[in-house]
Amino acid sequence: MSEFDWIDRYLRPLAKSPGADGLRNDVGVLRPAGSPLIATLDTLVQGVHFLSSDPLDTVGQKLLRVNISDILCKGAVPRDALLSIAMPGAFTEDDFAALCEGLRRDLDAWKIALIGGDTVRTQGPLSLSLTLTGTCLTESVIQRSGARESDRVYVTGKIGRGGLGLRDAQSGIESDHTAHYRVPDIPPPNTADLVAAFATASIDVSDGLLSDAGHIAHESQACIQIDLGQVPFAEPIRDAEHALEMATSGDDYQTLFTAPGSDERRLLATAKTLGVEVTRIGVVCAGESVTLSLNGADIPTPTRTGYRH
Repeated sequence: MSEFDWIDRYLRPLAKSPGADGLRNDVGVLRPAGSPLIATLDTLVQGVHFLSSDPLDTVGQKLLRVNISDILCKGAVPRDALLSIAMPGAFTEDDFAALCEGLRRDLDAWKIALIGGDTVRTQGPLSLSLTLTGTCLTESVIQRSGARESDRVYVTGKIGRGGLGLRDAQSGIESDHTAHYRVPDIPPPNTADLVAAFATASIDVSDGLLSDAGHIAHESQACIQIDLGQVPFAEPIRDAEHALEMATSGDDYQTLFTAPGSDERRLLATAKTLGVEVTRIGVVCAGESVTLSLNGADIPTPTRTGYRH
């Protein structure tokens, strides 16, 4: 059976949108949107972004979720996807079927339309790319550059699970952290509503909390002050070194955003109503850096603040 037969058997049933035309065309038609339409693209490479021992259905889910987190953090709803698969020579039909099963789960769960893509053979490792569009819930896109002095800094979910999960997976330990490393526990869909209603700047936490906070600080020309004692870490911190390890490990795929301090009470009440776990971890001040404290003491910002591409 050829790869075209695999597409017919496994990918074509996933392409349910009219714009996909059953994957019979060279292009996919995007569904119209009344608000700004944004797009993101992420690539996962075996041995770099996932282990060869990771089940392929979880790899399919991870590919979607790392893109969904980019869309949610902009206050947008995911819509249409384009998929590229570069398969090594040893990649079998069973492998392809498992990968597509993981994709199916989250395409259905998030109501995302697969509208096209490409498959090729490669002498390199399994490489997967997904382009995902999203419809903004605001009239303009929330950028990294909107943080202003006296804004508060918030993050969703837990921080450090990605690094802890990679450690456990590499050690052959099955844990909740391992499960998150394989299939990231990203924020719920209503996060888009919360960000759209309150955020002045936003980013998803993929490279590391400190690294991604640094992107907001740089683009906003502001100082992001983070109290490590307030960060919702995935496990109780022993000391500053332990906190910094989790704050720089990456692969958390949570939403980091800033919002006016005057909106805090309403923001937290709205988050509770929407079922979004959110924690205030800092404040925006004058400057252009990330500064840290723990238990009232200043902590030097490490040289390595997260994953570097």
